[in-house]
Amino acid sequence: MQAVTRKGMWLVSVANGLLLFGYGLSLPFFTIYLISQRHLPPAMAGLVVALAGLSRCVSSAISGELADAFGRKNVMMWGLFSQIVAMFALGLCIEFDAQAGWMLVCYFLTTFLGAFFRPAANAWVTDHTTPRERVEAFGMIRIGLNIGWALGPAVGGFLVRCSYSMAFYFTALLYATTILYLGRLIKDRTSQRRSNRWGARKPSFVAMLGALKDTRLARICLYVVMITAVNSQLVVGLSIHCKQYLQMPEYFIGWFFTINGLVVVFLQQWASRIMAKMRLSTAMLWGCALYAVGFGSVGFFSSFAPIAIGVFLAGVGELIVSPGEQTLVSNIASRETRGRYLGLLMVFYNLGSALGFFTAGLLGDYVAPHYLPGPWLIIGAVALMAGIGFWRMRYCLSASEDGKQTAPIPIKKDTITLS
Repeated sequence: MQAVTRKGMWLVSVANGLLLFGYGLSLPFFTIYLISQRHLPPAMAGLVVALAGLSRCVSSAISGELADAFGRKNVMMWGLFSQIVAMFALGLCIEFDAQAGWMLVCYFLTTFLGAFFRPAANAWVTDHTTPRERVEAFGMIRIGLNIGWALGPAVGGFLVRCSYSMAFYFTALLYATTILYLGRLIKDRTSQRRSNRWGARKPSFVAMLGALKDTRLARICLYVVMITAVNSQLVVGLSIHCKQYLQMPEYFIGWFFTINGLVVVFLQQWASRIMAKMRLSTAMLWGCALYAVGFGSVGFFSSFAPIAIGVFLAGVGELIVSPGEQTLVSNIASRETRGRYLGLLMVFYNLGSALGFFTAGLLGDYVAPHYLPGPWLIIGAVALMAGIGFWRMRYCLSASEDGKQTAPIPIKKDTITLS
């Protein structure tokens, strides 16, 4: 990857890290606030958070469609600005004990608007990279996201001890900093000049749904739902297994999350370079297989060390699968539909997470009491099926789309514009 392109990718990676750091300062503690301060039953608080999470599916699709019509940077900037307003309003609702209805409206707006950034940012990354560079570029984004997620909740835990509203004000402030940072340092491609008020094309949400008629996109989205449901077991399924059935202390469970985050931070670049040497379909098979071995083995152990090894293997699988799925979708999309395709990918990613959280509870309640390794064997089988599905896509992808090129594609000097 050329030096100027790499610099641009790190800029977007830092922006993603700042945003997830800001998210971690406040929003993960909103459920605790609803239960402890507003005295909502846990089931009701969980329903509020789940419904707000599903709203991200809708906003991800809208973001991708608007990014194609009005430009990547415009959607990133306006999405962030709107989220700052909603986040600040939520902080005010908490500070002044506003009616629950107003507070929940602000919370839903923050969650809805929070999904606008990534599809547009991913489309921007795609515009400024060649197919062979995209795995490494999306790997850089993963590093920023994981550093932000590792630090945000840790700092937020101290802030909410002083004031819940303060945590939300700090999040709004951090988002405002990100707007200034991005607005100063990145621009859309110079070739992306708009010929009319709609930009490259008019946004069409009917056509957006019709994009799933592209059977390759539909297949990738199906496999993404499957493997994302597997990945989400780290959060819910592993916690249920370790606490309810193994009686492990909470700090052991926290260490599993830490191991997963550290794997991404320290090994992502290494994994991206290895992936660049093979077909994406082959790499995805290996990544899903590591998920299958890592999570599939969890149910057979009752001590920290072997479960930690399983989490480590699943983390290595995540290093491969996450940038791989984004690269595959980017490669099959045209210049005019990259935002649309990446927005739809995020829709199915969020659906997979919701499905994974739901099935984790079902497996923990109805399968584990009869056969403790059962849930994890099922999860491993789903990971393998997703991997085989990705691998079979090699037959409907060109060599370039599958991440393999016979010769490097020259990059013009104005591929990326940094001010």
